[in-house]
Amino acid sequence: MADLELSPPLMPAEAATAAERRGLMTGFSKKAAVYHGRVPYISKLPFSVVAVIVILILVNCLVWAGIGIVLHFHGALISTAILSYTLGLRHALDADHISAIDLMTRRLIAANQRPVTVGMFFSLGHSTIVIITSITVAATAAAVSHSFSSFSRVGGIIGTSVSAAFLLILAVLNLYILYKLIRQLRAIIASAPGTEEAFTIQGGGCLFHVLKKMFKLIDRPWKMYPLGVLFGLGFDTSSEIAILGISSIQAAKGTSIWLILIFPLLFTAGMCLLDTTDGALMMALYTSTALARDQMAVLYYSIVLTVLTVLVALVIGMVQVLSLVVNVAEPKGRFWEGVGKVGERYDVVGGVICGSFVVFGGLSVVLYKPWRRRVDRRREARAELLGATRFEDAEAIGEELEEERRESGVMQRKGVSEARETVVDLNIEAVGAHSSRP
Repeated sequence: MADLELSPPLMPAEAATAAERRGLMTGFSKKAAVYHGRVPYISKLPFSVVAVIVILILVNCLVWAGIGIVLHFHGALISTAILSYTLGLRHALDADHISAIDLMTRRLIAANQRPVTVGMFFSLGHSTIVIITSITVAATAAAVSHSFSSFSRVGGIIGTSVSAAFLLILAVLNLYILYKLIRQLRAIIASAPGTEEAFTIQGGGCLFHVLKKMFKLIDRPWKMYPLGVLFGLGFDTSSEIAILGISSIQAAKGTSIWLILIFPLLFTAGMCLLDTTDGALMMALYTSTALARDQMAVLYYSIVLTVLTVLVALVIGMVQVLSLVVNVAEPKGRFWEGVGKVGERYDVVGGVICGSFVVFGGLSVVLYKPWRRRVDRRREARAELLGATRFEDAEAIGEELEEERRESGVMQRKGVSEARETVVDLNIEAVGAHSSRP
């Protein structure tokens, strides 16, 4: 039997190497988490948020390092490369990007997730169209340059329609979430002090269940990639990168097609950096551990941010619908000219949105303490009044019970005396009847 015993199988070299790598990564992540906890201000952000932002910064540095080596031998492309990266940073501030990322981050958080990569996958999907378009235009510059305008028009209609519908539907969903948050905040304010922990903050809405077949397709951050592809069909920046590619080929004669990939790659790096940062910071703001111990504070800031996101989504969605009407029907008038100008300056609109988040977020922080003190005073006064009312009610109930006991005692004594009188009368009658006998 000893000969039949099998020795434990040896671990393959590949498995051992993978285990060592996992151990190194685990040790590195633990050390990074320790250093993260020591850095002031940064330690207030979740480690996952800081990690994904740092990784994107390192990726951008590596991209620039590699492209810098290439540009060292092709100095004529330096200015165009810098412009491509700037266009990527600018496009990340577009209103439709910010609205879609922030709203989708809210919805995934309401589904008990911690999505730090919503913006990254969205921008990667958007950049896919940029890269494909740039390669296509560079490979067939002569043929595509004549028909690109009509192709861009069709793609713009599709991309704008998807973007507007997505933003408006998510705005309606967040309106219902806002209604639920306000109801929960009112319930906590009406409750007794010290009972906030009994309340659980709920997310989602009724329309989510109605449209779950549509929205359940995006139940993970990586599923924002196809949505980013659809958004990218607008070609509002793909055309810019394509023109840069064509002009670069014409300016630097003899340049290979692979050099044209520098421009969409830099565009992708810049846009992915800011979009990822936007989504990660919004996730940190919505799931702040500093607020998790105070349900009223969570509801307060959630209501403020939800109001902002709903307003932004409604405004941008309506602007996109009106822009679609302008591009398709081409109406005339001052109003439609203004709509066209707004549609052309989405970078300015996106900057205004970011600024509004900062301004209104700061105002909400400043106004929270006086609002909280006023609410706490009202709750304490209501609790004292309720306690006094309950004490008075208890005294009144006690007096009523005492009165009932006294009345029942009087009635009982009266009944006993009447019974005694009846017995005496019966005895007298019995004695009289006995004496009257012969």
